[in-house]
Amino acid sequence: MPLVVSLILLAGLIHSDPAHADINSVTASPASVTVPLGQTRPVTISWRVNRTETDSSGGPFTRLVSSPGASLIINGMTVANVAGSLSTTSVLLSGGTSTVTLTESFTLNPNQLRLLADSAAGSARIERTFSDTQTTATGIVNVYAGSGSSGELTVRRIDLAFQNAARSEVVKQNESLFAVADIAFSSSGVLRGEWRLIDPGTSLGSQSGRVLQVVRQSLLSAGQGRTRITSPKLPTDRSGLYLLAFAVEQEEAEIEIPVLRYFVIEQSKKTIIDPFPMTTLSPAAGATLNDQTVFSWQPVATASAYQVEIFATGESQPLTGKLVPASEQQLSLSSMSLDWLQDNTRYQWQVRALDKQGQLLAISARMPVNTP
Repeated sequence: MPLVVSLILLAGLIHSDPAHADINSVTASPASVTVPLGQTRPVTISWRVNRTETDSSGGPFTRLVSSPGASLIINGMTVANVAGSLSTTSVLLSGGTSTVTLTESFTLNPNQLRLLADSAAGSARIERTFSDTQTTATGIVNVYAGSGSSGELTVRRIDLAFQNAARSEVVKQNESLFAVADIAFSSSGVLRGEWRLIDPGTSLGSQSGRVLQVVRQSLLSAGQGRTRITSPKLPTDRSGLYLLAFAVEQEEAEIEIPVLRYFVIEQSKKTIIDPFPMTTLSPAAGATLNDQTVFSWQPVATASAYQVEIFATGESQPLTGKLVPASEQQLSLSSMSLDWLQDNTRYQWQVRALDKQGQLLAISARMPVNTP
């Protein structure tokens, strides 16, 4: 008899329908939010959980619909928990379908705002997973960085240099080369910029060049801010003179766009000859530099480019400098980066002539000059 009872109970368990329900979908309203950077403004999201009761044993059935927390996801990685638990109840008859709505408001803290500011556009989202104790489903809200109430992002200044801090460079063909843009800005928003290049195959009269890379980056600052942006690997496959700029798009506050110059030399087994002396014309030895100062020199017949350099007295590494094509035999001081020069200080300047292979043809003596 005990065996018969056990078999009957087992048969009853096999044929009984387990309690079951399905979450069909989780949608958010709004589907995307723009979070102002540089200020604390609540984000309000309504989550709509649609579910069907599939338990056929009777009813009505009361289910707890809940989510333990909301996460900020950037590039597929959870970087922060931004809100706590949400819950409500859903009552359905067998086979019934309905939607419950759960609304929340939360504020991203400064660290979370900075994570958002540093992310690429389209890479951030807020995510919640809901359960009705039987099944789970996840909803998402795309998150974008916006400008703050203090005004639109304004780029105040751009400083360009190569990674070794030089303002001009001579490199061999196929040598690795990168530049860095040091950007001073105010307020917050999305920086829209482009790395642009004029290469040896482009007319030097062209003002725009070709686009190497488009940059879209969220910047965050309650007042004045700074950021550094590294260029893509710069082309060095062809010999000759290259001009590089980082240009920004903004409607307000015109800004000077600095230009870096670099010269690519051919891989050559040619014997390097001793350079011959060049003659400089201005400024004279001991002259005081000012906005009207022009560096000039006598031309070298076989030169492809000239490099003007300013040194601290007795030093071998130039503080600043600039490359110009061989068609030019003068350079205005105002066109050079002067951030490295101090007031009331003695410096030295020189000019070098380079051939199309980048080899040194001629070099001037170093001439002393002073800053006021």
